[in-house]
Amino acid sequence: MMRDTVMQGDIEMTEPTGAIRTNEATAALSPRGRSARRGRTLVTWLLGAGMAALIAGCATSTPSGSLTRFDLGPPTGPAALAAGNAANATNATNAASPASDVTAAGAPRLSPLKVVVNAPSWLDADVIYYRLPASEGDQARVYANSRWLASPARLFGDRLRAALSIDRPVLAAGDPTAAPAVRVELEEFAQYFDSTTSSHGVVQVRATLFDGPKLLAQTTLRAQAPAASADAAGGTRALAMASDAVQTQLIQWLAGRVPAPSATTRAPGQSRALPAASSASGAAAPAR
Repeated sequence: MMRDTVMQGDIEMTEPTGAIRTNEATAALSPRGRSARRGRTLVTWLLGAGMAALIAGCATSTPSGSLTRFDLGPPTGPAALAAGNAANATNATNAASPASDVTAAGAPRLSPLKVVVNAPSWLDADVIYYRLPASEGDQARVYANSRWLASPARLFGDRLRAALSIDRPVLAAGDPTAAPAVRVELEEFAQYFDSTTSSHGVVQVRATLFDGPKLLAQTTLRAQAPAASADAAGGTRALAMASDAVQTQLIQWLAGRVPAPSATTRAPGQSRALPAASSASGAAAPAR
C-alpha cells in the first residue's frame, strides 16, 4: 500500500492512503466531525501560544524590581587622607599659604588637577562581573539578580574624585582653568573565584599624567582584596576595598609628579586641553 508523508511541526509522520482518508473525509462532513476539528484546532493553538509564552518567559531578563543593587559604600576618608598627607609632605613648598589653600589637616593644598575616568564598554554598564577559576574556563560571567547602582566607571570615578579632593581642587576635563590632567582607564573590575567558597575582588587601572599635550608619566596599578562571602555581596565589598587600595596607590604615585601651581599658571586663553584617549585602551566610555 502506498503511504503519504506529511510534516507536522518538526516531526515527520506517515499515514496510509485510501480507506482511512475516505473515512476521515466522511466524518469531517458530519456536525460531530466539524466540532471535533474545531476542538483540535483550538487545542493546537493553545499549545502553540503556551510554548511561545514559555520561550518568551525564559528570554525575558529579571524584572528590575527584584534586583539587588550595590555600590562601593561611602568614601573611606582616613585612607585617602593618609595618602593625601604623604603627598602634601612631598609637595608642600609654601608653609605660609593663605587659609583658603590649606586642607583640613592643616597642610597646604596641592595644585588643581583635572581628572577623567574612561572604561571599556563592558565596564560602562551596571552588571556585576565574576570570573571562575582557570580550570573552569576563566570566563567572565555576570550575576543574574544583582547589579551595581551605577556603572563601575561612574562609581570608581566618583570615589576617586572624592579621595583626590581632600588635598587639592579637582576639575572636570572641560574646565577652562589651566591645570595638569590625569586620565585613568579602568581595565579590570571583577570578582575572581579561587574555589567555590573563596574569592577576591580585582581592580586594575592605567593612569596617564599630562601637562597640556605633554605626557609626563604613565603607570599601571592593580590591587585585590579578599571577599568575605562567595556571592555578589562579598564580591562588591571586596571590589570597594580594592578600589580604595588602587586609589591610594594613585594618589601616592601623583605625589611629586603633578607640576606645582606656579608652573601651571596660564592666561585664560592658554588653558590646557586633555589629549584624546589612546586607541590602545579599547572602546572607551565618554569622559567623566
